[in-house]
Amino acid sequence: MTSLIYSPEGKAISKESYEIQRLIIQHEKMEATYQEILAKVCTNLVHDVLVRRKEDPGHPPMYTVEVFTKKGTDSQACREHILNTTGMVPGIYDHSTHYVTHMRLTLEILKRLNDFDFVLEVMGDYTDTNASIGPVHEIGEAHIARPC
Repeated sequence: MTSLIYSPEGKAISKESYEIQRLIIQHEKMEATYQEILAKVCTNLVHDVLVRRKEDPGHPPMYTVEVFTKKGTDSQACREHILNTTGMVPGIYDHSTHYVTHMRLTLEILKRLNDFDFVLEVMGDYTDTNASIGPVHEIGEAHIARPC
């Protein structure tokens, strides 16, 4: 027998439907928070880092991280910013607008990358202990909210 509860609007709905709706609302709130704090970072990457951080809090996981920058940005300055932020020298691709680094990734690093003026998007893939997979993404592939 399905138990019914009443929504704030006074409509009778099943408990299961209500719980699913609550889950969806919480997920949407979480993604909105990702966008507020890390607007240039792929939400899937943020979620993945959070999950892996919880699994082993003292040991940041290895990722291949791709940073896309504005055209005309000084590539040496970008390289230095990424090196200073991540401790790793990035590979540079696509006419100095695409930087790829293999590193132990933390939320703090994502925040610093996000906050650079020249950065358009940050994406990444978990690699465990394997070597970098190199550049695999194109600008615009990030799962981030885009203004209409």
